[in-house]
Amino acid sequence: MTDPWILLAAAGAGALAAALGTPTGVSGGLLLLPLLLTAFGLPPTVASATNLLFNIVSTPAGITRHLRQHSLDRRLALLLAGAAAPAAVAGALANIFWLGDSTVFRHLVAGLLVAVAATLLLPRPRGGRSAQPLAGPAVTAVLAVAGLASGALGGFYGLGGAILAAPAALLITGWPTSRVSGAALITTFTVSVTGLLTYAAADLAGATRVQTPHWPIGLALGFGGLFGAWLAVRHASRLPDRLLRTGLAVLVVLGALRLAG
Repeated sequence: MTDPWILLAAAGAGALAAALGTPTGVSGGLLLLPLLLTAFGLPPTVASATNLLFNIVSTPAGITRHLRQHSLDRRLALLLAGAAAPAAVAGALANIFWLGDSTVFRHLVAGLLVAVAATLLLPRPRGGRSAQPLAGPAVTAVLAVAGLASGALGGFYGLGGAILAAPAALLITGWPTSRVSGAALITTFTVSVTGLLTYAAADLAGATRVQTPHWPIGLALGFGGLFGAWLAVRHASRLPDRLLRTGLAVLVVLGALRLAG
C-alpha cells in the first residue's frame, strides 16, 4: 500500500505541473517525469506509463474549457491527434523492448526537455495571423510530421502527444498559444490513451518485468492535475503569451538539469 503522504505529494505535484503546462498545451508530464524517476524512484518504463495516466485524468478539464469557450481549432486537433495516436504505439513498444531500462534513458529525456524549452523561446511569426485558418499542403504536411514525431516521443517518454506538435504549430501558424493549446491537449489525451493501452497490453502479455503504470501515484497525480488544469484555463487568459512560454521553458530546463545530474 502506498504511503498517504506520497500520494498527497503526488497530488500537489500534479496540480502544479498541470497549472504550468495546460495554458501552453504542452503536457505537465514534462515536469513530472524527472520527479517520478528521482523523488518517487520509479523505473523508467513505469514512470512513462504513470505519466500517461496523469495526462488522461488531468487533460479533460482543459479540453472542456476550450470547448465551452469555442476556442478549440478542430481541424488542427484532428490533424495532430490523427498523426500522433498510431505513432504512440510504436513509441511505447520501443520503450518496453529497446531503451526503456537503459542507462542512457535519463540523458535522452534531459536532452529532449532542453530542445523543447528552446522551441518555446523562439520568436513567433508576426502579422496578425491569429484569425487565419491552416493553409497549404506544405503546412499540413509539416504539422502531420510533427504530430507523428510527438506521438512516438509521447508514447516512449510518457509526455503526451504535444511535446513537439504544440511548439511546431505555434512556430508555423503564428497563432497565439490560446488557439493552439486546445488542439494540443486533445492530442495529448489521445496519445496518452493509446500509449497507456499499449503499456497495459504488454504488461498483461508478460512483456515487462514491472507493473505498469503505478496506479496509486498516477491517479493521485491525475486528480491533482485536474484541479491545476481547471485553475490554469480559468486564469491563464490574463497572462501574456510570452510570459507563459518563458516560464514553462525555465521550469523545463530546471527539470532537465535535475534529471541529468
